[in-house]
Amino acid sequence: MNEALRLDYLQAMGVDTYVPRFVLDGAAPSPVFELDIAVEDEFADVETAEVASFDADTEYQQMAEAQERNTPAPTGAPQRAGSRIASALQELGFERAAPAPAQASSAPGAATDVAVSPEFNVELVATGIGLLMIVETTTAPPSPAEKRLMANIAVAVSRHHKLAKAPEFATSRFQWPALKTPGLTMGGDAAKEALQANIMAQAERQQAHCVILFGSALQPYIDVATLQSAGIQLLYAAEPSAMLADGSLKAPLWQNLRKVVFSL
Repeated sequence: MNEALRLDYLQAMGVDTYVPRFVLDGAAPSPVFELDIAVEDEFADVETAEVASFDADTEYQQMAEAQERNTPAPTGAPQRAGSRIASALQELGFERAAPAPAQASSAPGAATDVAVSPEFNVELVATGIGLLMIVETTTAPPSPAEKRLMANIAVAVSRHHKLAKAPEFATSRFQWPALKTPGLTMGGDAAKEALQANIMAQAERQQAHCVILFGSALQPYIDVATLQSAGIQLLYAAEPSAMLADGSLKAPLWQNLRKVVFSL
């Protein structure tokens, strides 16, 4: 098709930018086009031995036992030890009943509308085990402790679900606005479409069917329904820095990760 006519059609349909996620039938080969999205091993400085020794189930069992010891005994009839442990686990987010499918819900205090002229940086951490982690890095990149936390999460998933493959980390970066080119739409809706397309492309490339979104700042820019239609589950989690400061914030995420079906 004539390029000018193609652009006229897109303009008439109200499409400012179109990036296909799949090869279109009959389309000519496209030139390689990169938007400064570097893929690097950002986890090279994480201590391998420390990550390898991490055991999420043991950590949460210790949290439950500590909470049981700190909880005063109720008045009246003495409560059985087993019931106290069950109560502690329930308060941490664990249920004794058969687990229900993990569901994504709005993160507390999250914004619901996109900004008029947003500017943000994002890191997408691929793990090689069907799990993709997304963290906002506008103000600062993840610290070594935060990267170690994310590595521990991937290791815990691999061990709990008995995956044959160990996590292998690779980081890609997304920045908005991607290009400061006059005439290109750089508003909130365009940012949402661009980030969503990037996440979908990364998930497809990494064969990831579970995405963890840390923090609430990026929530308005991710369409849960679109991810679910592609068979991708979105799980919300507190920011890594918040989880490092308050270990109890890990429990809801670990509860949901135990429900996700991972298979490699």
